[in-house]
Amino acid sequence: MTVANYFLFVSIFFHVYCLKLAAERRCEESRGSISKAGINHRAMQGHSFKNYTLSKAYDCHVKCFEEKCKCQAYQITQNRCELLEEDRFSAPEDFLEEKAYTYYDMNREYVNQACAKKAEKQQPLINQCCNQNPCVNGGTCTELFKDAKNKFNCTCAVGYYGRFCQKRSATSCKEQLKKNGGNQSGVYELFDPANMSMYEVFCDAISEKGFVWTLIESFSLRNNDEFADKAFYKDFPVNQDTFSWNKFRLSRPLMNATANRSTHVRATCNFNTEELKYSDYLRAKFTDIDVMRLDFDGCKKYEFISVRGYNCTSCTAHFVQRDTWHAHVDSYYNGPGMRGCQCNRISVGAVKGLTGEDNFGWY
Repeated sequence: MTVANYFLFVSIFFHVYCLKLAAERRCEESRGSISKAGINHRAMQGHSFKNYTLSKAYDCHVKCFEEKCKCQAYQITQNRCELLEEDRFSAPEDFLEEKAYTYYDMNREYVNQACAKKAEKQQPLINQCCNQNPCVNGGTCTELFKDAKNKFNCTCAVGYYGRFCQKRSATSCKEQLKKNGGNQSGVYELFDPANMSMYEVFCDAISEKGFVWTLIESFSLRNNDEFADKAFYKDFPVNQDTFSWNKFRLSRPLMNATANRSTHVRATCNFNTEELKYSDYLRAKFTDIDVMRLDFDGCKKYEFISVRGYNCTSCTAHFVQRDTWHAHVDSYYNGPGMRGCQCNRISVGAVKGLTGEDNFGWY
């Protein structure tokens, strides 16, 4: 008899599992209707922990019930029974359309009744669920007794989350924004696996199509002097745990980790108040300007650079970064014939007869 036909004959199921708890006998029950409870063409993806080949839907329910610590729901495709460690409420993002499946919530509850003919000595509160070591990645297990469906809790180590601490916190803006649909720029906590710690950073997913940006530094003109001699290859973390647009910089190890996953570097002004403006902006490939390793004074190639609206595309302009100088563009040397750089209009707008001007990071 197929599973589909079996649904026509079986509608009500009842199962009891006895637990020994202090001061009273409490029994665990599961009630439900197979014909009404199933959700057709839907399934939980990535949460199956045990699978069986069974001819009856009721048998799949019993298997889930017997896994008293872990099974939160179950699903069936043909004669395949899959027990699930999460249900559609705890992990809604994984409850997806699957035409060949039928999904079932697992109902559990405690009821007061005698579970044994003879009284036994009282025992400490224990359900033995933590004996199965359900918490991974250094999580700590605590047994619970109020809710029949939640018999333990995992307290996760830094950087991990989820019912079993099985999920790792995002380590990059790209990973973090992917979890949020890729269109919610903002300040996020990221996980640093090297130090097993969390830190705050601004992630930008919307200012430029096709790019996800990680802010590594931001400071106001008022705080310029603190940053003026801090090349990016120096370790100078500022407000890493409490983000601030006026005064912020990641540590050198975190900037290196970000750079190793990145393709481009960019600089702009007043992003937090004016969003991205191309009148004061530069973007370059890391292969052309690797700010984490570069001690340099000369022409470098940019994909696009603009100072006060004077700009050029796919051209060279003067780039400087030294032990005593923050990375910056030296507009004074971008005039015709100066230092051989291609971008010769920046100085016209930037210098305006003055002795010189520096842009993007050193003033």
